[in-house]
Amino acid sequence: MNNIKIKNKHIFKNKWQMVIYMIIFAVLIYLFIYLGSIDYHTEVSDNLRMHEDFSKVPLNNIYKYVDSQDAYIDLTSGRHIILFGFKNNEWVNNFASIINEVAMENDISEILYYDFYEDRNENNGYYEAIVKYLNNYITYTDTIKADLYAPTLIIMDNGKVIYFDDETSFIKGNISPSDYWNEFQIATKKNELEVAFKNYLGSEV
Repeated sequence: MNNIKIKNKHIFKNKWQMVIYMIIFAVLIYLFIYLGSIDYHTEVSDNLRMHEDFSKVPLNNIYKYVDSQDAYIDLTSGRHIILFGFKNNEWVNNFASIINEVAMENDISEILYYDFYEDRNENNGYYEAIVKYLNNYITYTDTIKADLYAPTLIIMDNGKVIYFDDETSFIKGNISPSDYWNEFQIATKKNELEVAFKNYLGSEV
């Protein structure tokens, strides 16, 4: 029998080529780990978030999102304008747009926005405290239960309510927000808000 000689096949032609491949492999592993650890979550600004949540509110708006704790603190101290509402509500969408327009025309620098939908459903402690604090202003249902309803706009001056508006949170009859907010209603509300904002600015010390 002929002797069959098996030649050794080298994966790498030389040691330098092996070193280069090992370095490239190590770099790829490092990049894989590094890129996987990066937090790609982009912080969305409040004005962009408001615009995305409410299509009628322009990107150039002055809303600042607050949670239940901040809403309670801001409500009970300092001077603040707070809009209470929640997403997917066209009444909030329309009202928030009108508020923003009048506020910017009257040099209001910031309006707080508190989405209370989940907190109300979960009986959040701070939400319940807000309801109790506003006991003399909020609406009681037939079940004798007090709750906030959307939209509600409140202007506070050092813990004192100087303006409270939940007019469109309880609309009687089958009417849509677009039908309700006709030219007359918009003009009337704008005049009312302008007076309220001027009183708010005039009470600054």
